[in-house]
Formats: sequence, structure tokens, C-alpha cells
Amino acid sequence: MGLIFPEKYAQIGRLAQQVTRGHSEHGLTVVLKDGKGSVECSRDCEYYRGLGWIAQWIREGKTEGYRQEESAFEHLTYMVDCSRNAVPSVSFLKELLVSMALMGYDRLMLYTEDTYEIEGRPFFGWMRGRYTKEEIRELDEYATALGIELVPCIQTLAHLNAIFRWKAFNSVHDTADILSTGEEETYVLIEDMIRTWAETVRSRVINLGMDEAEMIGRGSFLNRYGYQDRLTIMERHLKRVLSICEKYGFTCMMWSDMFFKILSGEGYHSAKVEITDEVRSRIPQNVELIYWDYYSRDEETYCRMLSNHKKLSDRVGFAGGAWKWNGYAPLLSHSIRASRLALSACRQFSIGDVMVTGWGDDGSEASQACVLPVLCEYAESCYADRTDDEWLAERMLACTGERYEDFLLLDLPNLTPDNPSPGRVSVGPAKYLLYQDSLLGIYDRHVDEDTYPPHFAKTAQLLAEAAKRSENCSYLFETLSALSSVLEVKCALGVELKKAYGANDREKLAALAKQAQEAAARVGTFSRTMGKQWFRENRPFGWEVLDIRLGGVKARLESAAQRVTDYLQGRTARIEELEEPRLVLDERENPGYRTLPLSDNNWKNISTACVL
Repeated sequence: MGLIFPEKYAQIGRLAQQVTRGHSEHGLTVVLKDGKGSVECSRDCEYYRGLGWIAQWIREGKTEGYRQEESAFEHLTYMVDCSRNAVPSVSFLKELLVSMALMGYDRLMLYTEDTYEIEGRPFFGWMRGRYTKEEIRELDEYATALGIELVPCIQTLAHLNAIFRWKAFNSVHDTADILSTGEEETYVLIEDMIRTWAETVRSRVINLGMDEAEMIGRGSFLNRYGYQDRLTIMERHLKRVLSICEKYGFTCMMWSDMFFKILSGEGYHSAKVEITDEVRSRIPQNVELIYWDYYSRDEETYCRMLSNHKKLSDRVGFAGGAWKWNGYAPLLSHSIRASRLALSACRQFSIGDVMVTGWGDDGSEASQACVLPVLCEYAESCYADRTDDEWLAERMLACTGERYEDFLLLDLPNLTPDNPSPGRVSVGPAKYLLYQDSLLGIYDRHVDEDTYPPHFAKTAQLLAEAAKRSENCSYLFETLSALSSVLEVKCALGVELKKAYGANDREKLAALAKQAQEAAARVGTFSRTMGKQWFRENRPFGWEVLDIRLGGVKARLESAAQRVTDYLQGRTARIEELEEPRLVLDERENPGYRTLPLSDNNWKNISTACVL
């Protein structure tokens, strides 16, 4: 095959030289007999999945094995976010591609808003870690050799906020992060995007994005052309972009939410959507609509949404979520629970294209590798129709060398005693407990000072022990162990400061000033550990954001210690921040319950009530 396998997959490289390969019209057949392996398959990706099975049997000490499988889905895709500051390095993506190949994936989608090079547009992706054309071609070659299609996933309408900070793109800006669909220059830019990918990858499939553009036509477009209904603007824009794609031989897909939001006048999952023949006739049938859902925990929702999608288009795909976008710790237990329901519905509705997404909202703080258990789940649903924990543990060990049960421990920083496994949907308290200011205590009404510190102490210990068991991903566990160590002394610091100040307990305040200094020191340790993780997986661009954030946390803890010391030593008469009342931020789900953990994934909102 001419592949240079990463060191962790040296055994697979040796197996690839020894295993006999044959062709099959239907699916995959893997045989191990007398220590010799053979794989019959209809696609290259199935061949590598077969190698994964042989590697598993050998690891288990077996000399014989037999396995026959057929893929339930035509395409199995992982989409990696390369746009929210973390741009994965080429070397890391090669490791990921081997893991995916052993699981049986046939597509890797790179979500690149502006993080790819466009000739003649120096500001597009400038200082953002963009991939060069040569690097994309290198990845395409490597993926192809593993039976994986490298598919571009770009944005041709919204989610382009990064380019609009530069005056070079003023002429194509509508409002917020949205392109103006009334300008010819917009379509020149979009053609430059599509031409770039046509020149760098073999695939002639492209995801055009076009999601979450609720304000389309409401900015410079409105000022220049007057009011037009959003469906008309979307319809016209999509046809224009599809014609560009057709010119370069691409078939297209896009996220479907804008159509459903426009039709219902409400949210994406509204049951009030009315899909008529007239509406269907306005949706181009030469684009695949991707129904994305990372939240729902009932199969009925998935079935209703897939049914509505099928009424809207003959070409429907599904995208679920591997939750790594709610801070430094993932939400794997929720991802697995939701995905089992979603994948069952996809089988019922004969969905051909199934995708799992690994977004990186608000800074890509979590590891790129932490989602391996969810990738494994999608693969096993596709090929084995089995996703129980015991099965996933065996398969993940075979395909990645890592322990499934240990990876589930990565959730623990978010699974506080009032948010036990599998946790409430999208709730990630570890993020705001780290970033909130200990003097301001914005989230203090959602902290249980009795149960949180021992929880994080235990979590730090469990993750440190898991790091010792990991073959290649010990850095993931070390990073979150260091985070938990910070939270052990910081999570309830604000609550205790407020209480001691109100009681004028000067002895307690002095002890808390020392605790703030200890927390600052632990933040320093966490920052260094996190930096090692970042540079293990990503390009350097984007690390400066987390460097600034964590440096700010450390500085504010030191300031808190100094403010308390100044008060105790008479240099200031009051600590006004501790005199402000602490408020419950959200009582909708459980009124009056102080420690109900929240969903807040915005560093700016968490760190201060003032304006950054």
C-alpha cells in the first residue's frame, strides 16, 4: 500500500503485508486460521476494518476467527472541526485516519470555514493555521490509501465571522457572520473556495454548510435591496452556489436547519412544519439535506424529523454529535446515549449517509482524540448493529489500543454530584467553574460547596490512574486530572469567600487568601499540561487564546488573594465584589434549587459581567 503507519499502528503495518486480500461483491468476510489471516471485501475501507478484526483476535491470543459483516450505511463519516481555533496537525490527522480505517469509516470531512489556503486571498485564514494546498493533497493521498475519501466541508453563507474582521471582505458582508447574497463579489469568493478544493482533493462531494443563517438578508442586503423573504433569498443563493459546484464536478450536501426554521417560523425541531408540494418544488433535489441532531434523547424525535426530511427531499443524510465542544471535558455518556437512539432511527429510515461530528465551539478546548468511543459506536452500529458497552470496549481496544471504560472517565469533570451520568443535555459545569471569577461569583448559586470539592479531588485521582493505563493517550487523562485538581480548590472558593466576608470571619478569609494562591499555582500547572496536549494534536495557532484565558484565571486568583489581604491588613475598608448579591441564573427546570448545573459555553459571558 505504500503507507507509512504511525508508530502506534506498527502491528497493523505488519499485518497489511501478511494478510491475504480477496474481492467480495457483498460486504466483508474476515478469516483467521492457523494464525494466517484473509480478508474479502467490496471496498478498501472494509479491508482495513478486517485488519482490525484480525488484530483484535491476535491481541486476545486467538489463532482462529471468522467474521462476516455488511455495512448498514452507504457512507460512514467523521467530521473534524478545523475552524474553532484548533487546526489538527497533519501528523495527528494521519493517526486519526488509521483509527477510522480500522473501524471501517470511508469518509473524513474537514470542517474548514477559512482554514485553508486560497491563492490570491492572503487574508483568508491568515494567522489561523490554515492548511496549504500541498498539505491537503498529502492528507488526500494518505486517506485514499486507507480507503477513506477526504471530503471538504466549507461555509458558503454563514459561520464566516473570522474573515469579516479584515476589511478585505467588507464588500461581501451582509450582517453578523453572513455573506451578502446580493453581490457578484460573493460568488467570485465562493468560486475561489470551490476551485481550491477541486484542485486539492480527489473527492467530488462537498458540504456547503449554509446552516444557522437566521439573519440572512437583514444587514447590508436589506439596506441595498429592500426586504425579501428568507426562503426566496436562500433558494436563489443555493441555486447559484450549486451551479458553481456543477462547473467543477461536485455533488453537494448542506445542513438542513435553515429550511425547517423558515418553514416553521420556530426552531429546527418544531412539530409545526408544513411541507407541501409547492415547498418541496422550491428545494433543489440535487443537494443532500443533512439532518443534524446532537441533543435529542427520544427516538420519536429522530423518526419525526427524518420523516419530514424525506417529505422535503429524496436525498437525506444524518449527522450526530461526539460532544467535545462544551469545554475541556467531553460529554461522551450523553453522546453515546443519544447516538444509540439516532442510529436506530437511521436504520429504520434507510439513511445512506451517516456522519458523526466533533465540533469545537468557543475555542476547541477539548482534545481532538477524546471522542474515540463515539466514533467506535457509530462504526459498530454500521457494521455489527451492536453498541453495548462490552462490545464497544473490545472493539475500541482493537482499533485504537485504548480502554473504552477509561475514556468514559473523561466526562467526570462535568458529572458533578447534582449532574450524574449521563448528565443533563449540554451541561458542562467544569468550564464555568474554571473561568468564573472567584470575587464576582457569578455562578456561585449553582455550586454546592459541600459536594463539589471532594468530587473533583476524586476525579483528579481517577484520571491520574487512568493516565498510567493508557498506551498512547495518557496526555488526555493528565490534562483533565490537572483541571480537576484546579477545581478541587477553586470551585467553591467564591462561595466560601462570600460567606466568610459576610460573617467577618477574618481567620477564614486569611486561609481562603492562601487557597486562592494555591488555586493560581494549580492553574499554572494545568496550563502547562494543557499546552502539551494542544501541541500534541494541533497547530500552534489558536493556543494563544487558551493561553490568554488561563493566564487571566491565574491573574484574577492572585488578585483575589491580594484584595482579601489588603482588606485584612486595613489597606482597603471593603471588598465591594463580595457585597453584591449572588443570583440564580436559570430556574426554569428546577426553581429554587441552588446547585442546578447550567449550560454555558461562552468564555466572555462566564469570565465577567462587564464587556470584553
